[in-house]
Amino acid sequence: MSKPNIIIYLSDDHGWEFLRCYGNPDIRTPHLDRIASEGIRFTHAFTPTPTCTPSRSTLYTGLYPSQHGAMGNHTACHSHIETLPTALKKLGYRVALAGKKHVKPDELFDFEYIDAFLPKSSEHERKYRREGLDTVPVERFLATHKQENPEQPVCLILGDSNPHVTWEPNKIYNPDALQLPPNIADTPITRKALANYCQDITTMDTRIGEVDRILDAHGYVDNTLFIYMTDHGSEFPHAKWTLYDTGIRLPFIARWRGEIPAGTVSDAMISHVDFMPTLIDIAGGEPLTNLDGTSFMCVLNGQQTGFRDKIYGTHTRDGDMNVFPQRCVRNNRYKYILNLLPENIWTTHFTKVEGIHESHAEVWNSWVEKAKFDPKTAELVYLTQHHPVEELYDVIADPYELNNLAFLDTSRTILEKMRDDVQQWMQLQGDEGTY
Repeated sequence: MSKPNIIIYLSDDHGWEFLRCYGNPDIRTPHLDRIASEGIRFTHAFTPTPTCTPSRSTLYTGLYPSQHGAMGNHTACHSHIETLPTALKKLGYRVALAGKKHVKPDELFDFEYIDAFLPKSSEHERKYRREGLDTVPVERFLATHKQENPEQPVCLILGDSNPHVTWEPNKIYNPDALQLPPNIADTPITRKALANYCQDITTMDTRIGEVDRILDAHGYVDNTLFIYMTDHGSEFPHAKWTLYDTGIRLPFIARWRGEIPAGTVSDAMISHVDFMPTLIDIAGGEPLTNLDGTSFMCVLNGQQTGFRDKIYGTHTRDGDMNVFPQRCVRNNRYKYILNLLPENIWTTHFTKVEGIHESHAEVWNSWVEKAKFDPKTAELVYLTQHHPVEELYDVIADPYELNNLAFLDTSRTILEKMRDDVQQWMQLQGDEGTY
C-alpha cells in the first residue's frame, strides 16, 4: 500500500471535557462525534505543557520543552534539532501548514505555509487571535495537489484559532441550562462566557464538517489518516497554564478507514511527545534517536491496548504572565505536582485582562464578589490563587483535582514515590527548574 495522506486538524484551547463524544451532553459537536464513531477516540491523551508555543513545539519535535528549548510561550526552539516537516519531507511527503503556526524559528519549522485565516468579522471584534480557519484555500491546495502530484503523499496541518479567546458571541446555547464543571464558579456572566466558548467550539465543528466534505470531494477518502487534536485545555481558571487535567488532558480522535476499526475507544495513555514518532512510523520511516516520545501506531491499528504507564508535565511561564512554574507526573490513578514558586499568588490572563466581551477579568471579578458570601466559591477562588509546594490528587475520585492529598499521612508513600519520580525525570531532562 502507498504511504497514507495525513490530515491533522489542530485547534486552540479546546478542553477535552467540551465534546459530546467525551461525555458533555450540552455541547453540539456532531461532526467530531461522527468522525470519532468512524475511528478511534483516545480518553487519556495529554500535552506535557499547557501553553501554546511549548505545546506545539513538542508536537513538531517529539521532545519535552527542556529539550527543544521553548519552555515559555513565544520562545524559540534550539536550532540544531530535527522537526516534523524535515523528517516527513525526507520520506517523500509534501508537508504544509494552513492557519496558525506559533512555533519558531521559521527556518527550523519549514512547513509549506498556506495563508488560511478568515477575514475579520463585523459581527464581533476578535482580540488575542486571528479569525478562524478559511477552508477555501485549503480546498484549493488539496484539489491542486491531487491533480498535479497524485502519487505524492501529503501531510497537511490545519491550525485553527478556535476556540481561543476572544470567543464568538453565543447564538444557539441557553446559558442557564449549561452544566458547569466544578472548577468554574456559577455566576450569570460566567454562564454567558461558557456559552460563548461552546459557540466557538460548535462553529469550529461546522468547519471540520466542511474539511471532511473537501476530503471526500477531492479523493482523500481512502488511505488518509485524519486526526483531530488540540494544543491544551480551555482558558478558564484551573485549566490552561496549569498541570491539572483541565489544562493538559486533550481530545484526540483519529480516523483511517481500513486501518483503524470504527467505534474504537482507547484508554491508552499517550502524550504529545509521541505524536512526531508516530507520524514517522506511519510514513514508513525508521525511529529517530534521542526523542522523548515513541510511536503509538500499535494502539492505532489495534495490536496493543496499553501504551504509557505515566506522563510527565511542565509549565514555566507566558512572558511576564502566568508565572507559576510546575512539574508533574501522572499515572492512571494519581497525579503529583511540584510547584517551584509556591509563594506566588496565581494570576493569569483570565484573572487580569480587562475588556474582553463577557470573559476574563469580568468573569473572574464576579467570582471574587460571590466568594464574599458563598463558601464554595470562596474555596474555589482560594484554590485558584494559592498552591503549596506539593500537590497530590486521586484523579479517579477527584477528576478536577480540588482535594489535595499531599499532607495526609495515608498518602505519604505515594507522595514520596512520585516526588522521587519527578526529581529523577527533571535530572534526566537537564531541567534545573528554572523559569
